[in-house]
Amino acid sequence: MKIFNSLNELIFPPRCISCRELGQSLCISCRKSWVCHPYRSNVRHGKEFSLSVTSSIVYSPIAQKVLLAAKESDIKMADIFVSDAITYAIRNAFKEMPRDILIDSLIPIPSRKSAARKRGRQFISDMTAPAAAEFGIPIISPISHSRVVRDQTGLHFEQRWNNLHGAFVVASNVENPHYALLVDDLVTTGATLLEAARALSYAGITVVGAVTAVVAQPVRLRD
Repeated sequence: MKIFNSLNELIFPPRCISCRELGQSLCISCRKSWVCHPYRSNVRHGKEFSLSVTSSIVYSPIAQKVLLAAKESDIKMADIFVSDAITYAIRNAFKEMPRDILIDSLIPIPSRKSAARKRGRQFISDMTAPAAAEFGIPIISPISHSRVVRDQTGLHFEQRWNNLHGAFVVASNVENPHYALLVDDLVTTGATLLEAARALSYAGITVVGAVTAVVAQPVRLRD
């Protein structure tokens, strides 16, 4: 297997996921935009729903390319970058939790059925698996899309909220965890996370926060 991998690298040498420079999966220059730090966002919709989100990477053109390489091109090193960022975010979310709250479930935001079929996997669930193994916390998947939603690109918060409102359904046969943490790859306005938390709360599942690999508008926390 090692001989095969070495031969494969000779024929197809690694290139930077972002700029395509030969040598590494992320070159030295691009790697500067993919360095994990703890960031905190507070997303809300009116006075009804709010959620604290812990993330690891600030959104940039390079971060966008890493996410797309993992989600749409199934590039292994991109998967590792994203899953490592999610694990880092979960670790820092734990540090901010009150001592009387013990997270007993990780709930990935599901891909739409058409996207999951195209990719051959539930992307966020796969990216969460290393963290679940490291921290000994099970992944549960009680939510799914109940209807088709528009592409959210270019929509502002209220448009995203209206687009997603009622878009998630919660399975009735899932045992309710005491405290759950939502997981996604990217938070922009937070509309997806808020709608998932809303649906889960109506089903009796307590969501105490969320984590993402990448964040669009963060507030950096002290390490």
